Amino acid sequence: MTTARHGGIPAPPVLSAPRFVVTCEGWTTGLGFSKLGSLQSEVEFQEYSYNSRVGNVHTKQFGRSKPPSIVLERALDSAGFAQLYGWHLLARMNNPLAKLPASFDILTKSGEPVLACLLENAWCQKLEVEQTQADASAVSMMKATIVCDGIVQL
Repeated sequence: MTTARHGGIPAPPVLSAPRFVVTCEGWTTGLGFSKLGSLQSEVEFQEYSYNSRVGNVHTKQFGRSKPPSIVLERALDSAGFAQLYGWHLLARMNNPLAKLPASFDILTKSGEPVLACLLENAWCQKLEVEQTQADASAVSMMKATIVCDGIVQL
């Protein structure tokens, strides 16, 4: 049940147990992730001050934009690791083929799309495997940081 927001507009339903999928051009299937660590898009600001007839004026202006990034996590498996590491390795070698058009989708538990985005010139900037211990009962996780030139909602 949703509660009404301002102006009587109903609140959107809460997304329960989402799934996250990244698919790159040339991949036969997408990679599923169980956790979205972050999705960041940032524009720095520059402070600007000057004297005018009315006194000192302080403003903030748009600065340099940083490339958007997405941090995703999934259970460590050989096929998923090989696919992500191959993509990351291209970036480590400064290979222009590392920058690929990719899609980022958020799906409900039943597989219905909630959000679909195009990641322009995406590449795997960082790949981490979390600390794990032999004979541990916990699932080992890997984390991928994907950077792109832009995110376009489809």
